[in-house]
Amino acid sequence: MKLEGKVAVVTGAARKRGLGRAIALRLAQEGAEVVVTGRPGSSPNAAEKEAGWLGLPSLVAEIEALGRSALAVETDVTKKADTNVLADAVKERFGKVDILINNAGHASGAGSTRILDMDDALWFETVDVNLNGVYLVTKALGRMMREAGQGGAIVNISSLAGRRGLPDYGAYCATKFAVIGFTQQLAVELAGDNIRVNCIAPGSHSTDMMDGTLGRTSDAYGISAEQALGAIKQVVPMGRQGLAEELAAATVFLAGPDASYVTGQTLNVDGGAQLN
Repeated sequence: MKLEGKVAVVTGAARKRGLGRAIALRLAQEGAEVVVTGRPGSSPNAAEKEAGWLGLPSLVAEIEALGRSALAVETDVTKKADTNVLADAVKERFGKVDILINNAGHASGAGSTRILDMDDALWFETVDVNLNGVYLVTKALGRMMREAGQGGAIVNISSLAGRRGLPDYGAYCATKFAVIGFTQQLAVELAGDNIRVNCIAPGSHSTDMMDGTLGRTSDAYGISAEQALGAIKQVVPMGRQGLAEELAAATVFLAGPDASYVTGQTLNVDGGAQLN
């Protein structure tokens, strides 16, 4: 229970097979009280409905079943008013925030969208979610963290696509590269406040978002989704996709006391696909 007494916020946590849910549950298992967000108006997909998954309410129930307090706040991370409402809700319920996980993201047509051919609206929407959203949430909650004077930890979720350019990934690569730069700058700026800022670069993990990328790739190149996944596995030394729980373990490590002297870093969680 290394995070007992800590309050954590995880954005983009409404999907049953998402990284956000896995991170939130791991934080709770380590003793944290957890605030989770999802996009307003989003609804469960067909598989989730069949499994009885209701989105954020289901995740809150799972966290509470672990003996931790939980709060769900529907939040459009691209709207300053929403992120301020989130900060106010966290302060009213828990009085503080110790850990922020910026996980909300937009796939940007990854797997089938070339920059010169993509719709401008998709480019700007991706920048809004993947970069501006990280900025707005960090600003709202980071100020609360700084004003409390007790330090804290911020972990931003980038991607292997933020480590090297990948064809057909639209605005995804550009925004995920930007998240790494944002992490480094913020780490230097907040080090004096004892707020550590780090980043995770996931490779291919078994999630709904990755399934969407594989589906778009298969449609674009006339291959099956299994063939598209096989091509990815061939460049992963461990020969498989990651599990959301494995990504969550690495994220919570960076958020916790065992990483007390780690800041400004980006940790690849990708089965060895990127060796730096």
